[in-house]
Amino acid sequence: MEHTLKMPVKEIEETAVLSNAHSTRVTLGYLFFTFFKVGLVAFGGHMALISVVQRMMVEKDKILEDEVILDSIGVASFLPGPLAVNVVGQIGFHLRKTSGAIVSTVAVILPAFLIILLVAWQYFTHQQGTSWEKATAYIAGSVSAIILATGVQLFKKEVQQNTKKMLLFAAALLLLLAFSNYFVTVGVLIAGGGAGFLMQLQGGKKTIDKNRPARLKSEPGSKLVTAVTNGLILLLGINQVLFLSSISRQISPVQLRILSIFGGISLSLFGGGYVMIPIMESLFVKDLHWLSSKEFVDAIAFSQATPGPILISAAFIGYKVSGVAGAVLGTIAIFAPSVFLVIRVSRFVNRYKENMVLMNMLSGIKTVVVALILVSAWRLLAADKLNVYVVAILMVSFVLNFKYKVSPVYIVAGAILFGVIKNLMH
Repeated sequence: MEHTLKMPVKEIEETAVLSNAHSTRVTLGYLFFTFFKVGLVAFGGHMALISVVQRMMVEKDKILEDEVILDSIGVASFLPGPLAVNVVGQIGFHLRKTSGAIVSTVAVILPAFLIILLVAWQYFTHQQGTSWEKATAYIAGSVSAIILATGVQLFKKEVQQNTKKMLLFAAALLLLLAFSNYFVTVGVLIAGGGAGFLMQLQGGKKTIDKNRPARLKSEPGSKLVTAVTNGLILLLGINQVLFLSSISRQISPVQLRILSIFGGISLSLFGGGYVMIPIMESLFVKDLHWLSSKEFVDAIAFSQATPGPILISAAFIGYKVSGVAGAVLGTIAIFAPSVFLVIRVSRFVNRYKENMVLMNMLSGIKTVVVALILVSAWRLLAADKLNVYVVAILMVSFVLNFKYKVSPVYIVAGAILFGVIKNLMH
């Protein structure tokens, strides 16, 4: 049965005040240092990074709501680019708009970038790699525990009390466990949105009082921002045509070629960095001859051994081609375009978020996202070599994080320290 839900003016004003309080309370310095810490311990893929954000900003600092993270994952899942970095960009935008998005994105990438830059310098100067394997041997157990704790927490809060959501969650969990294909994942997310609409997970028709203050205030110089935004969209569109037509491979000087090629990769990337590995190998090894086969494999290995997204390998490749400048340009080009796009889309979602059709669809997508988080924990653990130490670290880390709210920073650092000590003892 269709029903009408009206929000009292007082409640609306209190919600607006709370939102404004968050914006006032969250400084750019807080965003930088928080996401820098996240970037230091974000081993294990995109869901690991997102889980660390949830534990630090929602559970510990109480500066963010679970709904923001789940909505951000839902939006980012349908768009190109590295999912975790795009989610961080949306969170930064939610808290401090454009400046917050830029600061948050830079901060979360910076630790991995600095590590890769150091590794690349040593690698190409002394022709030797740096092995991280022994120090990071037990990280999978701690990171899986953090993801699992986040998934359980979100399940209890978002799914457990709703029978319809439980049914949708169970179906999504089974499908995601059975199939690891990216297109299946996207299909399940789309189906979740459709199911949310059909099952009316968020309720029926909603009426918003006309006196409600706007959710988003216009940024200073909004006309200039609009003009710059439209210019960037046009520029990215032109670059994508150049990239897909292979014309970007002929651009000079090499610094512009780095920007164009990595920018094209950024907006062509659907399904995570692993999907792009074969394409990147073909492009950088066979076509452009920027790397040898061994150098490309080493670039991927180093990016996996460092915290942060696998696409930080762009810094390694850029360094080989044009030194520090190439590393910086490659990193900017691989991350910035997709973050820019996801912020534009999140603006649209925020504008129409009170529409009940969209709310029901997002509710279904968020339910599927909870299942996706739990499945990610299982896949990360299953991909590692399980032994008694990994299982023990998993159990201890889960209890510390879920029950005692110990920061993921200390949990991951403890796992690394354990690996180093165990290695020294042998």
